[in-house]
Amino acid sequence: MSAADPSLIASVVEEITTDALLRWRSGNIAAGRPLSEPVPVRPGRGRSAIKRAGRKPLWAGMLAAAALITVGVGAWLLTDSAPGELLVADIIDQEGVRWGDDTTALSDDDAVGLGRLSSSGGEYTLQFRDGSTVRVVGRASLEIKSKMLVRLDHGRATAQVPPNSIGFTIESSLIDVVDLGTEFGISVDGDHADVVVFDGEVDVKSNLDQASGQRRLTQGNAVKVARDGAMGRLVDVGRDVDGRWWTGNRLGADGPLIARVTDNIGGSSEVYAFYQTTYQGLSDDAVAYTDNPNHQWNGLTPDGLPGFLRGADYVRTFNHYRYLLEFQMKIELSAPANLFVFADNRIPPPEWLVEQFRDTGIDIGLDEGPWLDNIPEEYRKFDVNTTAVGAGQSVDNTFSVWRRRCTDTTPITLGSAGLWSGDEGHGRAMYGVAATPLDAPAPDGEQNSPVTGSSSGARQK
Repeated sequence: MSAADPSLIASVVEEITTDALLRWRSGNIAAGRPLSEPVPVRPGRGRSAIKRAGRKPLWAGMLAAAALITVGVGAWLLTDSAPGELLVADIIDQEGVRWGDDTTALSDDDAVGLGRLSSSGGEYTLQFRDGSTVRVVGRASLEIKSKMLVRLDHGRATAQVPPNSIGFTIESSLIDVVDLGTEFGISVDGDHADVVVFDGEVDVKSNLDQASGQRRLTQGNAVKVARDGAMGRLVDVGRDVDGRWWTGNRLGADGPLIARVTDNIGGSSEVYAFYQTTYQGLSDDAVAYTDNPNHQWNGLTPDGLPGFLRGADYVRTFNHYRYLLEFQMKIELSAPANLFVFADNRIPPPEWLVEQFRDTGIDIGLDEGPWLDNIPEEYRKFDVNTTAVGAGQSVDNTFSVWRRRCTDTTPITLGSAGLWSGDEGHGRAMYGVAATPLDAPAPDGEQNSPVTGSSSGARQK
């Protein structure tokens, strides 16, 4: 077996040895425990404490542990591997990485064992042997503690975890994140940390603020953690079009066109919704909302989205907020730009939209796929939509494209999604937001004039 797959034996040895040592230390030789869970050991529990607890004598535990360790050592000899060379992951992609002198977990062939990975720049992807991946960007230092546990001391990482690795954990001094089948990001920088759930759900636990306790975050949620451990809402996240990196701190004159997105919802202990600006990311099949991965923007025909929108910075809004009549969103720009709003054609355009923007006369589509899994069971029978691939496919509703030419960086305040028309009870979806450079091509039939908004272009709904 060693000749066929030495790394398999190394993995088995790691589990046998770790299990034996933990059981010996806890005095719990007979009882089985999942290897991914630490054994609770109280400081100062010695021989007398073990006997009082009714457990086996210490010598019996030592003999059992020694027997298991002997098996492990024998397997190490078969594989010609030292204990420190046990491998749990591999570097499958890297670009411009500058490894630090304190890196101990990396071997010459980019295999990764237990120990530290420290980098002063660049980016790399760590793939664990069980399938989980962790993408690390920029300066970072992390410790690989097991195939299911990573400690992030500083830096930014994004984890994607398959169903068979649920429970994968990234811990830090401020907060621990336990995966429940998801894609999530975590950033640790000195006295604060951020956690963003891009897909699925996680449990987060503050390590400094006992009042915060453990909280469940779902897709579209993000939190920031202060130096005292208190959790609050992280409103605004930026991400590249390929999903390789993200940031919760992106305001600046030299940054992307959409510098910041905020709203009037506030930051109560129950509100964690975030907006994601995807840089140069608008394209056919682009996900429209942070709280639903199955709704996508599309062109109405196989030709795709209009050329003036392709590659625009766009905001994934929060679809659930379509019902909030007092809702306001503020868009801050880093430079003059064309600001676009995509408005649902099933309802009349709201007054704020007609007053501040001009209807281009061009429509795009929303491909509305299935609802999320947590909808009430009585509504499940209505969840009949599917998501297709490609422009002009499976378009369920149309949205009119409105434009405002912003010749300066004065913040723009947007309002609610709008009211239903009459008493028919039409549905509606939240609007979308995008931006292009001010000198970018104009929509067909429009000029790049200095007009910032006009009601003359409104269509009758």
